[in-house]
Amino acid sequence: MEVGNGILISDGKQWSFENQVADHFDEHVKLSVPLYEQGHELIGYLSDFFLRDSSVCYEIGCSTGRLIGKIAKRHFHKSNIQFIGIEPVKEMIDIAEKEQEVSQIKFVESSIEAANLKPCDLVLSYYCLQFVSLSQRDEVCKKIYNALNTGGAFILFEKEIADDPKINKLITSSYIKFKVHNGFSSEEVLSKQLSLEGVMKTNTHSENKKMLINVGFQHVSTIMKYGEFNGYVCIK
Repeated sequence: MEVGNGILISDGKQWSFENQVADHFDEHVKLSVPLYEQGHELIGYLSDFFLRDSSVCYEIGCSTGRLIGKIAKRHFHKSNIQFIGIEPVKEMIDIAEKEQEVSQIKFVESSIEAANLKPCDLVLSYYCLQFVSLSQRDEVCKKIYNALNTGGAFILFEKEIADDPKINKLITSSYIKFKVHNGFSSEEVLSKQLSLEGVMKTNTHSENKKMLINVGFQHVSTIMKYGEFNGYVCIK
């Protein structure tokens, strides 16, 4: 079954970022996620408050490296600054390494669950954490919190479920219209939705905020929102 932009998923199979997905990922995600490029832009502006000489910046689930590449280009002039993209899919890493323009970027083939994080000032997760098992999500957030220097930030964008079921139904329907408006067929939208079952496990806004506060973040706030898509900045 086709889910759009030339990406094919075998009938009955779950969504995967491997195989041919990497070649079509950037085009597909820009049409699938509202305000995708604007989120990158906002993260760039916010990064100015946290990155300085000798800073370390991570992006977990960096896919083809477009976001961390933009942040690196913005701050490449800083002395001894490091950018590390963590990504478990080799095909994504291959594209990221081929397209990188800044020497300070390093890509690591690993899941965030298995990765070791060194002290850092900024960690980015752009629609990645929602693919981490619910049983490990708190532990991953705690790992990120522990790695951050005091005053450092975790910028997290997630697809969420609205706390109110009636409102959630309206938002879900509106998102389907958004995708159809962007050129996806009804069949592609349904195929993508079915392929994500059991792979993407979304929390409610309340659950995500509670998790972030419980691991230790003292300042947690929404910075961008469109329907079920929510961006947070969390400061240690």
